[in-house]
Amino acid sequence: MPISPDQTSRDRRSNLELRAVIDEMLERIRDYRVLTGAWTPEERAQAERELEAIMTRIRLTTTRPE
Repeated sequence: MPISPDQTSRDRRSNLELRAVIDEMLERIRDYRVLTGAWTPEERAQAERELEAIMTRIRLTTTRPE
């Protein structure tokens, strides 16, 4: 049975830890977007590592048994 949009919204709001990590990721992406023209290769690599670390936390949060 497909999940309704209402159910998805309720699930997202009920997992506050996941919501916090996703919010952190979105904040970092917005910050990076402002700075994209001024990055050195090292800064870009660091930004990619930071986003990968956040994505790892998201995967761990979503796959951990409740």
